[in-house]
Amino acid sequence: MKISKIKTNNKTNNYFIYIGNDTLGLLAKKISLSCPSAKKIAIIYDGKIPTKFKKKIIKDLKKYDVFYFKFDSSEKNKTIFKANSILEKLLYYRFTRSDVILGVGGGIVGDVSGFISSIFKRGLNYISIPTTLLAQVDASVGGKTAVNSKFGKNLIGSFYQPKFVICDVKFLTSLPRRQIISGYAEILKHAIIKDKKFFNWLKKNSVKLLSKKNINFILLKKIGKTTLPGEYKLPVGEISKNMSRLLN
Repeated sequence: MKISKIKTNNKTNNYFIYIGNDTLGLLAKKISLSCPSAKKIAIIYDGKIPTKFKKKIIKDLKKYDVFYFKFDSSEKNKTIFKANSILEKLLYYRFTRSDVILGVGGGIVGDVSGFISSIFKRGLNYISIPTTLLAQVDASVGGKTAVNSKFGKNLIGSFYQPKFVICDVKFLTSLPRRQIISGYAEILKHAIIKDKKFFNWLKKNSVKLLSKKNINFILLKKIGKTTLPGEYKLPVGEISKNMSRLLN
């Protein structure tokens, strides 16, 4: 399958989202191009990621000093205290603003790794590799980062755009049906709000999507409508209060 590239459209920092099978193979090259001074990479990853993907990343990043932070992807674990423990380790390992944080996992890992990137020395290079359908169509686009507080979810956070996003469809083949349905629901929500034609197309092709067929095309249609200029554009990251209420 051909790898597709979508450019985001926002006020602070435009970046590319790469979609397709084996887009993970682009990682080392894109880091070299976008972060040429990087020497160290911190990988914050979901422990449920299949081993074959972790081995692929390790092999491709062998030219860098790589540090691994396994993250338990639960709302209970998504706290300022957990984020601080990783921040302290980055300081101990003498990371600089030229180095890289790589978030590999679902929306919770993306939120936490993006948040840590945004506040470490006032911001260092962040790269997102969302591994669930919900994260690929929603959490990876917009630059929203946050951790939870005892007073509520996502109350401590920032907007911070990644250098680039890699959506490798092969990650989705390992997902349980429940997670595919969760991602499909998010796509459907946007279609109901903004695009009757797209909604009808989703309705017609729901069986194929839920059986993990044509997922790459779904990603292109959904992410494209979120990031590209035109009739259906949603402001990436800087969503108005009224629109944010509507989407939530």
